[in-house]
Amino acid sequence: MDQAAVIIPPILLAITLICLQEAWRNRISLKGYKQVTLGGPSNMKDELNQKYAKPPGSREKPDGSRWKVKALYVHPIKSCAGVELDVAELDAAGFTWDRKFAFAELLKPQTRTNATDAEKIPKWTFRTLRQPGWERLALVRPEIWLADQATKKSDKDQGWMVVRYPNIPVGSLATLFRLLIWLGFMSDERSFRVPLIPPPNHKYPSEDVNVWKDSPNWLNYGVHLPKDFGPFIGVSNPITLFRVDPNSYREVYRCAPRKEQLGYQPVVGFADAYPVHLLNIASVRDIARRVEKDIPRFSARRFRSNILVYGPGSYDEDDWKRVRIGNHTFYCACRTVRCRLPNVDPDTAERHPVEPDKTLKSFRCIDEGDPLNACLGLQLVPADPGPFQLHAGDEVVVLERGHHKYIKQ
Repeated sequence: MDQAAVIIPPILLAITLICLQEAWRNRISLKGYKQVTLGGPSNMKDELNQKYAKPPGSREKPDGSRWKVKALYVHPIKSCAGVELDVAELDAAGFTWDRKFAFAELLKPQTRTNATDAEKIPKWTFRTLRQPGWERLALVRPEIWLADQATKKSDKDQGWMVVRYPNIPVGSLATLFRLLIWLGFMSDERSFRVPLIPPPNHKYPSEDVNVWKDSPNWLNYGVHLPKDFGPFIGVSNPITLFRVDPNSYREVYRCAPRKEQLGYQPVVGFADAYPVHLLNIASVRDIARRVEKDIPRFSARRFRSNILVYGPGSYDEDDWKRVRIGNHTFYCACRTVRCRLPNVDPDTAERHPVEPDKTLKSFRCIDEGDPLNACLGLQLVPADPGPFQLHAGDEVVVLERGHHKYIKQ
């Protein structure tokens, strides 16, 4: 008997078993659920059009029409891909599904010689695109799936977040797996899902996670994380997924209005500091013009805002203090001070060594509260704790202008 005839069948059987196992592991049943997303193409599909590049001082469109909301985004997982919406719900913590989750890394603290045993215990620390080595977060795509009201079986069914990411094989069989993906026998993506809202009888451990200078006690969803996710990111330390505990948000102070003024104290989950972020497309197009040689297709998605507006001239938003969007008022707490996170391309996860950070710092260090860092966009606080809705196309009206002074964390 031909030796090849003896060897090939077991190899084909092994490949078949691998493919079946992979298909089963990647299987997610979403029958009875509807994805929360756009009803059509992206509202930002034409964002590179020069019609959005308006010089400073353009306070009205040439045809006299009003300023509008161009697009709405939520980022369910901190630093991962955004979800664009036509209609978005907000409350005191900002957009309903925005930054309620984040990946965290277990880090050994840098301790002094006489540190106590408690100070030596490794701590969970949330991770973002700011940290070199975490660029692949940009390729992680969360999806929001809510129970179809027509077939919903229980009020306890709050839906799922499906998390998709590229299938990048690692290990001794990586070459074989890459071949199977290329041949179409294996999927080029992996996925897992987690409950959007922890059920009443959940058993997720509550653990401290470092979020800047805060250490909230939130829910560790690590039980849902596939074993290959850490290797995909490229991190050797243990990692996990945290979910904000709905009963213990982080309170917002600094530049935000106080409870005495609003009737409630603003709160956030994994957002850096404030509930809502607004960006003016004209300002982004001006940055794009300045960095065109380094980044030819410069997208506003690099800045991970919630609300993108069009109509005002570039940087007109710098002195907004109070705005009405649709039928709802927002306080403009402060300008958004920028880090190097926008250096990461949201489509490729490639980090540019200097841009746009270098260009921004060359002319946008405009706030006396932090004169060494650049500003772009605004941090907003809803005047009404909600819940309420915003829509793409809502009118944007500036109710008050004034001086801003950033307060550092």
